[in-house]
Amino acid sequence: MIGKIITGSSFRGLVNYLLDPSKTPEIISTNLAGTNRNTMIWELNACAELRPTTKKPVKHISIGFAPDDKSLDPETIDEIAQAVINNLGYGDNQYLVVKHDRYDPEHDRIHSHDHFHILINMVNHEGKRVHDSYDKMKLEKILREQEQEHSLTLVPSSDQRHYKAATTGQVQRIMREIEECKGRKSTKNPTAPYTLKIQSGIDLASHDCPSLTVFLARLQQLKIDPKLRIESGKVKGISYKLQDFKVKGCKLHQCSFPQLIQNRVTYDPERDLVAINQANQNEEITLASELNVSWSQTNLRNYVPNKVQQMLDKTFGKQELQVNKEIKKPEPNGHLTGLGFPQTPCPLQNQESNEEFEIDF
Repeated sequence: MIGKIITGSSFRGLVNYLLDPSKTPEIISTNLAGTNRNTMIWELNACAELRPTTKKPVKHISIGFAPDDKSLDPETIDEIAQAVINNLGYGDNQYLVVKHDRYDPEHDRIHSHDHFHILINMVNHEGKRVHDSYDKMKLEKILREQEQEHSLTLVPSSDQRHYKAATTGQVQRIMREIEECKGRKSTKNPTAPYTLKIQSGIDLASHDCPSLTVFLARLQQLKIDPKLRIESGKVKGISYKLQDFKVKGCKLHQCSFPQLIQNRVTYDPERDLVAINQANQNEEITLASELNVSWSQTNLRNYVPNKVQQMLDKTFGKQELQVNKEIKKPEPNGHLTGLGFPQTPCPLQNQESNEEFEIDF
């Protein structure tokens, strides 16, 4: 899920937006007594006037689900909304939760995902204003927890999305391949750098700050081969290999060993020694089933540069931007299968640089 928070001053403007009939609004839940726009607006303003020094009492939180999450039932949406409201500290405040149809007439493209909105009055019935410092950071943490609780697509938090940017040459090549597909000059999918796939896999494997043992086991599940460099009995570095492409951790965002143990995983030299040795000796690390991860829980499209995303939207349409979720073993001919256009399989060709793989557009 991706969340956005906006603070404003007009309850009338937001209520009219949320309940606009053209958006096919569905009220999921509310603690307002009013049953129509005008009574809701009056009720919200009356409460906000208890603290006239608060000039912007309107809190608007919009939350969008990943396309792979499909359509969610109202009960699930309400559970997520209540978790957001209560964990942000607005449990005693007025609120309104509204789901909009994915085919929103005011948007320039069709949504490929469900989304809903939360209106909150920042002034409660006692005339006190809830402090909203760090609300955006808190919201990200809440959404990550709700993704796990409801088995939804795991989206990397903002601190994990500042990955190493693709080079100018890589961006230009991808854009050129998109143009060739658009003009039907090529039947091959555009390709993306392996570093993006590895980065997304690391983000997924470390999303809940697991032990180093669990982290290494999850990477193995994703067909990413981690290797740790040991000097004088201490871990000094880590590298990652996907198929035959290898990259040092320091070349990725927060993926070097010092950054891992500082920001992503917990590390106990004695506890994790067995897993480290197993990883370095190409042995499979045992992992409890409830800790498993898979590519279906993430979306590589989140890691494509914005310029490329915009071009893909115009060329293929946002609904078709489905990234392949599984890396499959090579066939005898050296190709990887199952990584072609939607409903039209097109095998991945071995690249000379070994730095690319196909994704579905």
